[in-house]
Amino acid sequence: MFLQTGRSVKIIAQDIQAPDTANIEVNVLIKEPKEEFFHPPIGITHPKYWKLRKLAPQQSRLLQIQYSGLSDKELRKAIKEFKKGSS
Repeated sequence: MFLQTGRSVKIIAQDIQAPDTANIEVNVLIKEPKEEFFHPPIGITHPKYWKLRKLAPQQSRLLQIQYSGLSDKELRKAIKEFKKGSS
């Protein structure tokens, strides 16, 4: 998926089966226009990295998605497509 900023975003979704529920885990990787490879949207060099260390894994993942530049609408669309393809 390409964002208006020129950044490419790769959304990786997978089913997480638990005994009582089914959840979808979403990870986002980004690639700037001049970069060759995809990478997590926020790393140890990011000014707000300290926030990730203090959060639970799921909250950390949500913050990374927010920092990727991916809108809620685009994320919902990707999840909807994933659910449609996995059913």
